[in-house]
Amino acid sequence: MKQLSLTRFELYKLFSRKSVWIFFAIMVFCIYLPLQILTSSSGGYAGYAGYYQSTPPTAQQVQQAKVEMKQIAPKLEGNTRLSVNEMTVLNREYLRDTAILNAETGSALKPTLEMLQQSINKLKAQGQIGFTYRADTLEYNMMKHLPYIGFGQYNGASNMMVDFFKTYGLIIFGALILVGLSPVFTEEYSLGTDSFLLTAKRGRRQLVTAKILASMLYVLVMEGILLVVNVASNLSLFDIGGFNYPLQSIALYSAPFHLTVGQYIAVAVLIQLLGGIAFGFLIMLLSSFNRSTLVTFFVSAGVFALPELIVMMFGLKNWAQTLMGFSYTGLIQVSRLFKSFVAYNVFGYPVLYPILVIGLAILVSIPIVWLTYRVYCRHQIA
Repeated sequence: MKQLSLTRFELYKLFSRKSVWIFFAIMVFCIYLPLQILTSSSGGYAGYAGYYQSTPPTAQQVQQAKVEMKQIAPKLEGNTRLSVNEMTVLNREYLRDTAILNAETGSALKPTLEMLQQSINKLKAQGQIGFTYRADTLEYNMMKHLPYIGFGQYNGASNMMVDFFKTYGLIIFGALILVGLSPVFTEEYSLGTDSFLLTAKRGRRQLVTAKILASMLYVLVMEGILLVVNVASNLSLFDIGGFNYPLQSIALYSAPFHLTVGQYIAVAVLIQLLGGIAFGFLIMLLSSFNRSTLVTFFVSAGVFALPELIVMMFGLKNWAQTLMGFSYTGLIQVSRLFKSFVAYNVFGYPVLYPILVIGLAILVSIPIVWLTYRVYCRHQIA
């Protein structure tokens, strides 16, 4: 059987699993979409996307904001009886004017840049030009090349798409990989096909190759489907805008990477896809060891869920954060890579956390794939 035909057949087996589509339908149509609809029609999201001051304010904007604040403040202090609608309007004006007045002093990064400059000068004066000096210099140079970072908060479709990766996307994507790939090899064992499918050494390797290629395509398609769900749902439910704002306009993301929100979404798709493929390789290795799909599923689910549980229990401990940061869960979540500036000491030089964790995921996947070949081929010989 030719390699292409084998891969096509393995891909068909993956997508023909009813459990995958039942789980997908429940998570998307029964949980995610109803909650998003509820969010879009309630609270501060209903018809209002917030305000973000994306450029330095003009003198006219500042003057107008000061005048309006003098009028708004007494009303919000409770001296005037207001309806719910009037209070909502005043709160929105207050947030807008606050963002403008805060932006009058300069970029939101100004205090951090000044602090880094002082640290760099101090370390240089003391002759300490090791890792800390290099890391501070790297962070300072990255920040200097960022565009203007303003104040305020925008809660439109772009922010909701970003949030999807670390919430619903993480759970649904991870679970789809678990449900789809856990039976890849255990199914062969349970049906007894491993004893007669392909007895030649070359044939056995072709089968493993077909399963690996099919699993990668499966993960790619699932990521593509979730991207469509993410984009379509949020564009239809929330205000369309904010894609050209810098990533740092979202409060959670302060790492000095020169990305717009739109560019980050594209990068997040690629990183989540990479993390999904790497996690899929691990599941396939575990599947090659076991005759029980349930054992593979629960062990793999433990690998995926345990870092998050540890963070919930020991969140303030550095070791817990490091474990999560270098786990498959942390990589698929994506947001951890861009929360703040983190560099690790590699022979005295700072290596950015995203580069390090992505590189490690690729390196670890190589022996995992090699072991999968070894385990399954030897199992058939036995």
